[in-house]
Parts: sequence; C-alpha cells; structure tokens
Amino acid sequence: MNSREAAFYIAVAASGSLESGLDKVPLMTDSLSDEAQVREAVRQFDEALDRRDLESALALCTNDIVFVGSGEGEQAVGRAAVIDMAQALAAQAADVEFTVTDSTLDVNVYGEVAVIASFGTAELRSLRGNRRGPYRLTGILVKEGGSWKWRIHHGSEPLPW
Repeated sequence: MNSREAAFYIAVAASGSLESGLDKVPLMTDSLSDEAQVREAVRQFDEALDRRDLESALALCTNDIVFVGSGEGEQAVGRAAVIDMAQALAAQAADVEFTVTDSTLDVNVYGEVAVIASFGTAELRSLRGNRRGPYRLTGILVKEGGSWKWRIHHGSEPLPW
C-alpha cells in the first residue's frame, strides 16, 4: 500500500462519504503548457492525498477513474468503487505513514491525453515496522473542460508490506 492509497482509505474513513464537490477542480492558468498543467494536476492530486482529502483528490479524476495499487483489494473502476475500496481498506491504513522520495516524473502529452511515469523510493512507517524500497507510478490523464484529470492511476511498491 502506498501513501496515495493509504490516504484514500483514511480520508474516506474520516469523512464517511463524498456527497458534494466532486467536480470542483482548481483552475489552471492557460499560460501553462500542457506538460506543466499535467505536472500541476499530479502535484495537486498528491497534495490532496497527503492532506487525506479524498474529495479533492477525486475531483481531479474522471468519473470512470481506474485505480490500481499493489495490494490485495487495491483496485477499483469509477469514483463510487474507489470510495468503496477506500472504506474497505481504511483500517489497514490507519497507522501508516508513507512517503516517496527521490522521485522522477516523466510526462508525455499526446493531444488531450497525457501519459506519466514516476519512479522513486518508498518509505513506510507503521506500528508493524519500517521498510524502504522502490516505488513506481504510471498514469493516464485526459483533458476535460480545459483541466487535466486522472483517468488511470497505477501505483505500486514491490515490497512485502
């Protein structure tokens, strides 16, 4: 389970549901290049999850978001399924502190579709112990209404958490 996944689970457990605000996406200025806008969307998504704000994170996703993690049960298609997944896994993430350092972010934009890849080092701290190892993130973002939104998010850490 990575920090983004853990934040999903904890945010849902804390808020209970996501009834409003799913379509409130911060505006990005037109002066930014598409690549810069994609990088900004990734940053905003990460910051929302760091705050354990699932509502804001999902506002940066398409309605049919595909979410895949590396652990059992860490897969969902659509916002409602992501919420259900997060609720089901919230207890496992309650005591987890997870950070990714030394990460890279490669962005390639093809019209209104962007493909990203990121590699870094994962650090997991919990009551069950501390671990360090590689972290991988791949994703597809699409431009909807002038804003870049996550369509596919696949984060994994090849470690036995």
